[in-house]
Amino acid sequence: MINLKSKIYVGLSFLIFIIIVIGFSGIYNLRVLSEDSSAIIQDNYHTIDYSFLMLSQLDSINNQFINQSQAEKNDSNSLFKQNISKNLITFENILILQQKNITEVGEDSLVSELTKNFELFRERISKSSQNHSKTYNLEILSTLNVLRNIIHKIYNLNMNSIIYKNSVAKETSSSTITYMIIILSISLLFILFYLYKFPKFIVAPIRELTEKIHAISSKRYDQKIKIKSRDEIGILTESFNNMAERLKEYEEQHLDQLLLEKKRIDSLVGGLNDGVLLLDENQNIIMINYAAQRILSLNSSEVLNKGIKIFSKSSPIMEIVCKSIYSTEINKNIGDYEKMDFFTDEAGQYYNIDTIEIKAEDGFDDKAKIKGLIIILRNVTPFKERDIAKTNLLATVSHELKTPISSINLCLKLLLDIRIGTLNHEQKNLLESISQQNRKLLGVVNNVLDFAQAETGKISLIIENIDPAQIIDLATSALMILFSEKKINLEIDIVNNPPQVKADLEKSVWILVNILSNAIRYSSLNGTIKISLQLEGNFVKFSVIDFGPGISEFDKERIFQKFKKEKEGYFKGTGLGLAIAKEFVDSQGGKIWVDSSLNNGCQFHFTLPIV
Repeated sequence: MINLKSKIYVGLSFLIFIIIVIGFSGIYNLRVLSEDSSAIIQDNYHTIDYSFLMLSQLDSINNQFINQSQAEKNDSNSLFKQNISKNLITFENILILQQKNITEVGEDSLVSELTKNFELFRERISKSSQNHSKTYNLEILSTLNVLRNIIHKIYNLNMNSIIYKNSVAKETSSSTITYMIIILSISLLFILFYLYKFPKFIVAPIRELTEKIHAISSKRYDQKIKIKSRDEIGILTESFNNMAERLKEYEEQHLDQLLLEKKRIDSLVGGLNDGVLLLDENQNIIMINYAAQRILSLNSSEVLNKGIKIFSKSSPIMEIVCKSIYSTEINKNIGDYEKMDFFTDEAGQYYNIDTIEIKAEDGFDDKAKIKGLIIILRNVTPFKERDIAKTNLLATVSHELKTPISSINLCLKLLLDIRIGTLNHEQKNLLESISQQNRKLLGVVNNVLDFAQAETGKISLIIENIDPAQIIDLATSALMILFSEKKINLEIDIVNNPPQVKADLEKSVWILVNILSNAIRYSSLNGTIKISLQLEGNFVKFSVIDFGPGISEFDKERIFQKFKKEKEGYFKGTGLGLAIAKEFVDSQGGKIWVDSSLNNGCQFHFTLPIV
């Protein structure tokens, strides 16, 4: 059995073989070309050089004879003989070298003829020097010309050989290029064919297997791969086919059980008193129980497998449900109850909307992929009624406490009046302390009354067109003493010509005073507080920035809830100030929020609508 690894090795070996063939063919042809080139140099270069050297010696001998014949005296006869002798010896040595360098056809006979004539030439020169006869000089010159002609023939023979071998080298080079182009073209065709077929041969089964696995993951178990091979792919294919067959059998066996479990879950969810809607990742309704159908006045046949957004305008209740899904965290009112009015016998019931995200099994963090949503409409009418009863009780008690507290305050003022009687210093301090605590108690009672009024939705607002700069001016004027006591540096940044806002002047000033009071309380001595006024869409945004201890992320989510307080931080006190401020802002159509972190100060913002 040839496994997948062996097939890959075979393919790589084929490519290596092609590379080796190209390399060896190139080396062989380059070697042939090199041999032809070197032959030109080795075979003929020395012969041409010898030819020039022998001709130069003959020219020197000829010049010696000419000079000797023109000389008037024979004093230089001995020198003449010496020079001639040197030239002949040199010529003979060069001739011996040429005899050993015979390479061309016909060159041997020419060298032999040259040797024979040289011997004749030397013999005639020797006789000429002995007899001092001028007739021999003519014979010498005749022999010298013969030698020259023979040397020229040898030179021409080698030059013709060089030209011929040069043409042979060019032909070899041309043929080498042709052969290399043919080999490269054939190799390229083989490689392209291999690159086209071999990856497809390896990848095609894997691609088909991947597609079938995706089909299996979509619960289409009737998949079968028709690939027959004896490598790892074949084993994997066989295993996949067996798995698909087993899954199909399992699906058929357990389909009835799954249907039974689904009916059981439907019955369980359907029997809940709370309304339940189940949405998929595309926010299509895939389940709705009887309570949710009754509360939302919808029929399951009308809404199943349809987007919930389609029904957002079908009723006010459904619109609230959609808002709870699409609203951002900054706009969610934590712990708020929405009253859903619908015309049945249960009209006036209160429901709390809980949204639970269904995330992927392998993800438990906030970034995990959401696979669906569960919306629970929980009936909180008993709790709401108790809350209303508590609010009414607080309002009643606060109202009943307000009268005796006011009476106590009046009595304290009378006791402090010198017309009633003179008090000593200790008595006067004691009464002032009681008066101060009484005022604090009255302030708490007034806060409780304001919150009870806001919570019951019976806030009395006097909406008018107000200059937002006037709100800042009144709030800072009311707290000027507190600013002076802690030597706070107040910075005010107001946009040029701010538009008027629709708001209740008294309530808006109260909101800003409450936020500024907290900022002053938690600012250090000689600290800085910034107030800014900016435009934000169709709203004017008020911002108060301090550099105090700040608020943690956990506390930011509950700072506007009622009765939330701690020993330190912005919860120090009754825990009603920011809750009342939120009710006042919401009732005027604005928003309030905070940006802060521990040890980095706080930035409180609230908006009021522009006229």
